[in-house]
Amino acid sequence: MDDHSQYIESHQKILDTILSEFTEATGLATILVDTQGNELTAGYGFSPFCQLMRNNEDTRQLCQNCDMFGGRSSLRNNVTTPYICHAGLVDFSYPVTIDNQVIGYILCGQTKIADKLEFQPIITEKTYWQNDPISVEAYDNMPFTTPEKIRAGSQLLTIIINYYLSDIMSSHLAIQEPTNVPNQFFTQNQTIPSEEKIPLKHIESTSSDLQKVQTERQEIIDALDYINRHLNEVITLDEVADHVYLSGYYFSKLFKKEIGQNFVDYVNEKKINRSKILLQDSTWSIDSIAHSLGFSQSSYFSKLFKKVTKMSPRDYRQKIQEEAKWN
Repeated sequence: MDDHSQYIESHQKILDTILSEFTEATGLATILVDTQGNELTAGYGFSPFCQLMRNNEDTRQLCQNCDMFGGRSSLRNNVTTPYICHAGLVDFSYPVTIDNQVIGYILCGQTKIADKLEFQPIITEKTYWQNDPISVEAYDNMPFTTPEKIRAGSQLLTIIINYYLSDIMSSHLAIQEPTNVPNQFFTQNQTIPSEEKIPLKHIESTSSDLQKVQTERQEIIDALDYINRHLNEVITLDEVADHVYLSGYYFSKLFKKEIGQNFVDYVNEKKINRSKILLQDSTWSIDSIAHSLGFSQSSYFSKLFKKVTKMSPRDYRQKIQEEAKWN
């Protein structure tokens, strides 16, 4: 094992914490990969769509190739340039160096943005997921990200790594700070398409939640956003109440009043709705789906799924597969 690998392994928890908190703060997915595109940390903020891509043996390698060539492009050109991945999402990357040697790349983004025409694909291969109802549904439920959010995120990430992590690791680890993210990426004329143009099926995005609830309470709006971004984790009422600066007792009453449903039932329903997408992909085992949604026991997930849908996860998957044969 080389010294650089030892640096990474000995500071794994710190790296994971920084990337997860960066994702929490910005809403941008992150992951650290080596120079060949292999994952060095867990992926944070990955949408169900990206999970489908990375857990499918036919498209996982394309994801890794995009990670690798995206990092090499920013290194070669000394500029962080947003690019289009094989599945049509916008990504950008920063080279990570230790003692002036590149050891990997931090990938950020995996997001939809309104105008992709000015961005170039990073590889020639494309994944034609548009004919797959499962992938279309997962893609449609991804929110759009603004250029301003990308810019703020890229600046924040540079500061975190270069001024915080390098001190903790007692080494010369740093993000190579490219000259800039091209100005054309941050034009003020881009507009976000209306949500009516985004069809929703089994699960709703945060925006659709707000339209359905019609609440004017900012605490509840923030709570719904928090829940939507943490469906892959265990979510407690007190945790969300703390996030919106309310007591657990008051938040529970307010949530029920505004949403018309108690907190636990709402969170469970959201998790089950998301699991319906993942169940349609046969490469995901029921155990892995349960764990990916924060359930420590797949038996409890199956019990909850049956309570909500009146059928077991296995029966639901079989039903979907049979319907697909006739369509």
